[in-house]
Amino acid sequence: MKTTVLTISLAAAVLVSGCAAPTADRAAQFGPSSGTLSFKENRENDAGMVEQTAALDALMRDIVRNSTIKHAAVGAAVGCGISVLAASDASGCLRAAAAGGVVGAVSGNLAGKREVAQRMELVSANDLVRSIRKSNDQLDDITTHLPQMLAQQQEDVATLNQLKASGAISEDAYNAQLADIRTSRAEVAEALVLSADQAKLAQNNLAEAADQGQTGLEWHIRAIEQMERETVSARSTISLL
Repeated sequence: MKTTVLTISLAAAVLVSGCAAPTADRAAQFGPSSGTLSFKENRENDAGMVEQTAALDALMRDIVRNSTIKHAAVGAAVGCGISVLAASDASGCLRAAAAGGVVGAVSGNLAGKREVAQRMELVSANDLVRSIRKSNDQLDDITTHLPQMLAQQQEDVATLNQLKASGAISEDAYNAQLADIRTSRAEVAEALVLSADQAKLAQNNLAEAADQGQTGLEWHIRAIEQMERETVSARSTISLL
């Protein structure tokens, strides 16, 4: 009988303690020993995303540089016109230009179509491919981890609101944490906007090169267009708090 009474008493104690746990002050979970460290770790993760998006912007600027026309067609190549140089009568045109005294990069005994091809490459397609691949890798990493960062920030904001409402943290501490979250979101969003702008500029550069006669840029243009769409899409997921 005593054993039965003791068992019932223990069970009741367990139930009471179990019911009390959910209503316990959240400061016990997010006090100086745990919550501060948790918020600090999350803000360090935010800083990592800021760095990643800044790196993407830098890579997209490389694409713009590599898509900018560098190898200007000059001399006899200009006299004939790049579109003519692509045709079968290019050598005749160049001979006529040389006889007329046109001076430039193409002079003397030309090395045939190889020299013409070099003059027609207004932008370096190979450099572009490398830049595009690096940017794609960076963008893939961002689109993978950005949703996780945003979700964690939303959870942190909800926790901060609860702690503030319960008086577990001061107004200054609340504002400081919220300001950090807002700042990181704004910086990530701005970097994505800048990256999308760079992608648009690179497309315009390549379109200009194509208009001037360079061929084989279709893949590059499509790849940059896709990166622009993905970057804009990633930016659209960010709401500024």
